[in-house]
Amino acid sequence: METEIGGNIEKKKELVIIGGPNGSGKTTFTRSYLSMHPMPCLNADDIAKDLNPDDMSKASVSAGKVFFKNLREYQKRGESILIESTLSGAYLNKMIPDFHKQGYEVIMVYVFLYSPTVCIERIKERVLKGGHHVPDKDVIRRYYRSKENFWNNYKNLADKWFLVYNSENKFIEIALGIKNQFSIKNKEYFYKFVEQFK
Repeated sequence: METEIGGNIEKKKELVIIGGPNGSGKTTFTRSYLSMHPMPCLNADDIAKDLNPDDMSKASVSAGKVFFKNLREYQKRGESILIESTLSGAYLNKMIPDFHKQGYEVIMVYVFLYSPTVCIERIKERVLKGGHHVPDKDVIRRYYRSKENFWNNYKNLADKWFLVYNSENKFIEIALGIKNQFSIKNKEYFYKFVEQFK
């Protein structure tokens, strides 16, 4: 995205975060997003697979270090960057304000499914196609923590956010907003998403 300042064209710096539980379809959504908005992409799972194709779990710590090292390099250069995250941890609490201080616009897209059971089934399908496995207990734990972190915390740190449901056939935009001000595009899916917060 470009803006004109004093007659000069200045490229807007963006940090795009594609969040969601394991198995929700983040990577599929990312591919579609990047086809329309080309930029570098960082995914800790991809890094782990490169480091140890036979057992990604053994490379998770090393992959995390490489992920943050590369992310800092993009930030130093002032380049737009897309990252994928389950949003089940707390590291973005410090990272997002750091990017804001450097003039980045932070855009967050949260991709979800109805339940952790559906996520587990999608992961099984992914494994059959050569994708990576995630233990069921980890999927269930991260599912609820991920949703809670997004809704109660991370969406309030982003400049703008989008809530997207991954149906069998397509991604459906459910809501979009700025912090706690939002517009609901699909009431059925939206209220299904927020029911755990009532």
